[in-house]
Amino acid sequence: MEHSEVVSGALLVVMLLGLAAFFVWRQWQSWRSLACADHLSFEDRRYSRTQVWRRLACSLLMLVLAGLLAIWLFWYGEPVSKLMAQGGAESELEPDQKLLLGQSLTIVNLMLLVLLAIILLAGWDMLAIRHYGRRHMRQIQADRRAMIEDQIARVRSQRNGHGRADYR
Repeated sequence: MEHSEVVSGALLVVMLLGLAAFFVWRQWQSWRSLACADHLSFEDRRYSRTQVWRRLACSLLMLVLAGLLAIWLFWYGEPVSKLMAQGGAESELEPDQKLLLGQSLTIVNLMLLVLLAIILLAGWDMLAIRHYGRRHMRQIQADRRAMIEDQIARVRSQRNGHGRADYR
């Protein structure tokens, strides 16, 4: 395995660990602020609580992905690179080489599954944000409609009994 591959892989692991730690810290702050948020409705509190859990799960999956990448990079990367450099068909491989290749592919498959889970959680979070925004937009529109109806009723009551002015 080339030196640049190891360095870029290590940087990716460090970046994943840093992002996961940052998001865990931010969600912990959100969780603590949610505990004293008495001004939120039940639906908003439930939305915020589930959002924190989704994002914590995503952060934990990022930690798992960083761990799997580090395992593959530092334990399987070099031997698999040497094995691939040798070339040859699978039937020419020795049993320990086949085991190494199988374990390496298992790690890569696990990384892909964890990445898929992260993407699915992020998509779920985006859909929840969309639903939350639509619900609040409907509430704002209903409040606006009620405010306009109140204003119309107030203006009509202040006309002092005069009917509609007929302007010709």
